[in-house]
Amino acid sequence: MKTDKTIFALAVIGSLLLANLVGLRAFKRFDLTSDKAFTLSAATKETMAALEEPVTITAYFTENLPPPYASNAAYVRDLLEEYRAASKGKVGFEFIDPAEKETDADKETKREVKRDVFGRQFREPTAIEKELAQTGVQPVEIRVFQDDQQQTKRAYMGLVIKYNEKKEVIPVVKGLEGLEYDLTSLIRKMTRIRMPVIGILQGHGEPSPQEKLRFLTSSLSQTYELKPVTLEQGKDRFDTSLDAILVLGPKTPLSPVEVKALDQFLMEGKSVALFLDAVQVDMQKGAQAQDVTHGLGELISAYGVTLGDRLIADVSSANINVTEQRGFMMIQMPVPYPFLPVVKHLEGDSAVSKGLSNVLFPFATEVSVKPIDGSQGVVLARSSQKSWLENKPFNVDPRREWRNENPVFGGPYPLMVQVSGKLKSKFASEAVMSGVPGASPVLGESKTDARLIVAGTSTVVQDDFVGQSAANQALVLNIADWLVLDSAMLAMRSRGMQMATLKSDLSDTTRTAVKVGNALGLPVLLALIGVVLWLMREARRKTIKLGAGS
Repeated sequence: MKTDKTIFALAVIGSLLLANLVGLRAFKRFDLTSDKAFTLSAATKETMAALEEPVTITAYFTENLPPPYASNAAYVRDLLEEYRAASKGKVGFEFIDPAEKETDADKETKREVKRDVFGRQFREPTAIEKELAQTGVQPVEIRVFQDDQQQTKRAYMGLVIKYNEKKEVIPVVKGLEGLEYDLTSLIRKMTRIRMPVIGILQGHGEPSPQEKLRFLTSSLSQTYELKPVTLEQGKDRFDTSLDAILVLGPKTPLSPVEVKALDQFLMEGKSVALFLDAVQVDMQKGAQAQDVTHGLGELISAYGVTLGDRLIADVSSANINVTEQRGFMMIQMPVPYPFLPVVKHLEGDSAVSKGLSNVLFPFATEVSVKPIDGSQGVVLARSSQKSWLENKPFNVDPRREWRNENPVFGGPYPLMVQVSGKLKSKFASEAVMSGVPGASPVLGESKTDARLIVAGTSTVVQDDFVGQSAANQALVLNIADWLVLDSAMLAMRSRGMQMATLKSDLSDTTRTAVKVGNALGLPVLLALIGVVLWLMREARRKTIKLGAGS
């Protein structure tokens, strides 16, 4: 009996050792998330398969970091292993702990703590720290517990990507959820023969890229060439090198020539995104509302899109801070502001909206779409059912007393739409005049499938609100990718962003059952398994006793 137990124990240990040895050679991760958040996306696999020259990635990670940073290095290592496998060895990587590169002089430098004129402690950077700073890898200060006290430690968690003579840097790996997108985007940027060009229309009071579009320009410039554009004097067409044009909140009407040029740009099979306002609100000047005119209503109607002129207000909205005087003090009070609608979940069978939730649509007007023959129209975002339309003159004062008002809910209202396919030109009747000397040929319909996005607000992409919402940031990038037909990147960015929420119409009994089940379900299940095993053991023991007596 004892020999049998020893043989069984040795067999179990041997099996475990064999399984570990096989696991070292046959590495495999299983992704059980609904949107495959931890599986390489199609865009990454496609990019890796297309590599013609090696890509080298150097990961600078300080070892033995405390939680929550401890798992970052392991995740990055696993991710880079998958990149290497998908590229068939074209992607190579190494991990370096900067502390291991320190010389004796560096260690001496770290011990020399100085004080500035204010008495604050500091030390001079070491040689390796200077080298990393020049490379673009930045240190982060983290708190650790050593010798029973809390201390501040300088740590590194950065990546340097090299391809031929090109170099890109991820200074700090702050979050793991967007790392694959950032890494693939940078590799695509370095390996592309030609970067797509996106024009940002100027000349009608639109915000300049350096004014209120800093996030848009900084994020898009990683994968696209951005160019402020105007219609050149004496020209009736936009530059054909542009792949897409963004029209972001013009305050004055576009000229007839510019309107026609936009139309013909679409007819060339290119893409346009129109973020149009009925009113622009300056929150820095007491929420003053200024009517604006863009002159594009007739153009978009030719494509089946209608833009309203009334503001949408929504109970599902973000808060805004209002300064109030309480006694001798001025305090900031957050109050609901219905002119900042929050769309809980974007909709439509589109890669632009897939997986996005909690997107802000400030000061928006209604946008409806009725596709013309040959095109497809999709509503991407709607307000909630508890929304209504406000008439001019707009009262957008945050201190507005809503207790005395009873708005009539008429929602949901569409806030943003997309149109794609074969589009008919607004100037199709002029196509017969193409042979007139000196005039550019007028296209009556798009040569190939064109792409158009229309939103009833431009602030949805401006810094004041994009900075408040990661979903708004993802929306900006999604729109750019969709315009230039890079739909594979959209699917990667949206993974993991959709929140798994309980149904709003659950009964109190069901809610209570879910809470109790989450809290007690697993312990009770384990206890039941233990009871069953104990009963089986007792039954077996009685059987053995009966057999021995007989």
